[in-house]
Amino acid sequence: MLGKKIIRINKTFASNGPVVINEAKAFILETLKGLKIGRKLVMKTELLCEEAIIDLMRFSAEGASLNVRIRRFFGDLSVVLSMDGEEYDPFAEAAGDEEDDISEETIRAILFKSCGESFKYAHKNRRNTVRILTGQAEQKTLRLTFGALALGLAFGFLAKFFLPERFVEFTGSNVLEPAKTMFMNALRIIIAPVVFFSIVSCISQFNSIAELGRLGLKIVGMYLLTTVIAVLLGIGMFSMIKPGEWGFAASTLVESRDVSDLADEKLSIRETVENIVPSNFLEPFLKSDTMQIIFLAVLCGLAVGMTGEYSQKLRGLFEACNSLFLTVTTLISKFIPVAVFCSVSLLIVRMSGRDILQVLGGVGVQTGTIFIMMCVYGLLILIIARINPLKFYKKAREGMITSFTLSSSSAAMPTNLRVCTEKLGISPKVANFSIPLGATLNMDGACIYFCVIGLFLARAYAVTVPMSTLVTMGITVVLLSLGAPGVPGAAFVCLGIVLNTLNVPIEAIGLIIAVNPIMDMFDTMSNCTGDMAAALIVSKKEKLLDEKVYNS
Repeated sequence: MLGKKIIRINKTFASNGPVVINEAKAFILETLKGLKIGRKLVMKTELLCEEAIIDLMRFSAEGASLNVRIRRFFGDLSVVLSMDGEEYDPFAEAAGDEEDDISEETIRAILFKSCGESFKYAHKNRRNTVRILTGQAEQKTLRLTFGALALGLAFGFLAKFFLPERFVEFTGSNVLEPAKTMFMNALRIIIAPVVFFSIVSCISQFNSIAELGRLGLKIVGMYLLTTVIAVLLGIGMFSMIKPGEWGFAASTLVESRDVSDLADEKLSIRETVENIVPSNFLEPFLKSDTMQIIFLAVLCGLAVGMTGEYSQKLRGLFEACNSLFLTVTTLISKFIPVAVFCSVSLLIVRMSGRDILQVLGGVGVQTGTIFIMMCVYGLLILIIARINPLKFYKKAREGMITSFTLSSSSAAMPTNLRVCTEKLGISPKVANFSIPLGATLNMDGACIYFCVIGLFLARAYAVTVPMSTLVTMGITVVLLSLGAPGVPGAAFVCLGIVLNTLNVPIEAIGLIIAVNPIMDMFDTMSNCTGDMAAALIVSKKEKLLDEKVYNS
């Protein structure tokens, strides 16, 4: 051990079948508890470690031993497992023997994929190595963000009502505004590459989803159905309520161009569809054309799986690029608390109390739409599965609360799996496949967030959204929900893409950055509730639901 900031713990286990799995799990569990890691994160890490060890032992060399290293480096805590053996692909999906059967290898692959950057695999010198992040640093960033929010509110009110006006103006123009601008510029840097490589990696990994059988297709179909409903619901609720006065925040934009001029940039639906296909591969990235970037990403993702012997190499290249830019995103997200402090302080100083209430009104519409979506899940359970939805809400409550408090679908996964199998009576065959897959593909809460908040910011900055742009935004949000990167700060990156689609300046993010962590908690709860609801519906239709457990 090297102090509280840097810790290294190492232990080697002789390979001895199931015994080594239990011994390694006990060692990891005891060590994580000793380091005072949260119970939910310990459960997630234990689940991933068990599945990773099974893979390592399947491909291990004769007489190989398992090495376990637990490292903490300035907030990031990881478990590193290594073992001599032949190279394998932990993300490879394998179809079952029967048409509707899903193999354990496929379920394991989906589980690892759902972890995003929290799960890494490497093979070097005939040795397999797996690294699993506990997500502790992400939770720390969330706490720091809430702390920055409180400090920003305090400093903003102090500056507005008690400090000299010249001091406030100097601090805002020379300290707070530059720091906020630097953060927004950093977001601009990574928006295009993050979205492009995330979607390419997602499409290339799941391009063989049809091989998973009828059960896999039904689960994916349910996720797509709820995604489309969430997008339509978000657009519909905003169009009906229209929170905030037109252009109330336009005067706060520190930029030379007039935002209202963008209202004249209208395209017909036909022109919008034609514009999806670029005439140059690089031009969409230079112009930050959202739909063209996504089109190229989907095209490349589909093509990767069709290149024969080069398919694996290309997939590895795109995944490496994806990992690079997601790591950059993670580094930038470390400064979210700073951006929150600056944005909140400037918001309090420059905006009236009425304008701040309008921002909260937009957040209220987004949160209210989330609760309506939660009711939609009950209607789908009643109409499609024909069972009592009230029992679902009662029994799924633990998973909903866990996902809300952790604000992470991946971290809540062990709890949601247990709720599905033990309380809802869903077959492990369905739950073990659908919950990890849902953490990757099913982002209903995020879809509502992108639609409502994107349109709210367009209204706040007096940007007209014609029907063609609205259609483009809807398509963009659906595709983003499939390939959204699962790292801290990804919400801002994806929201930036939506704002580009709507012709809203990315600086508009500063208007909601302070309350984003709160909205993210509700979004995650909706995502996880949708995962459990979809698993319940499919298990009932496939006669894999234990109704005695569900109705008990």
